[in-house]
Amino acid sequence: MIPLVSLAALLWEEDAQRLRIGLKLFPACLGALESFPASATRAGAWQVVVVHRDDPDTAREAREALAALGSVRGLPLSARVAEAEELEALEEAAVSAVFVVSLGLESEHLKDWSERYGVMVFSPFAGDVERGAVAGISIGERIQPAVNLTQAARAALVFKPFFLRVARQHE
Repeated sequence: MIPLVSLAALLWEEDAQRLRIGLKLFPACLGALESFPASATRAGAWQVVVVHRDDPDTAREAREALAALGSVRGLPLSARVAEAEELEALEEAAVSAVFVVSLGLESEHLKDWSERYGVMVFSPFAGDVERGAVAGISIGERIQPAVNLTQAARAALVFKPFFLRVARQHE
């Protein structure tokens, strides 16, 4: 299990567990993209932004866990931390995916950003895929990735067919 020490103080245990699971499923979601985002192709690496609101400790721990992966589909993975408000200031060319680590981030803002720049927004929290994150997790009888097909299409992101067969799909 990925230890995220600061989670206990800031998230309910269920949400902390979702975050841990999300960190494990996130690479599979990146790897399931049919083609690399333009930002990954230009940089020769996945550029992941770990987005938070008032929780830099959890964001740093998540960044370290993602950076420890090393690579996804043969491309190195680079992760950095940003406050939600800083997202607009980032150059879109330098972002391949956004990983959300705080509850209640404005989904409309992330949806718009995803659509405008063709970036996968991943949130492990309950209901976020239905509210517009491109990908996340579904916990039911089993744990599986979740994909918002409408939002993925708006962001011009296409997932591999095998991945879509095992993922819970939201339209």
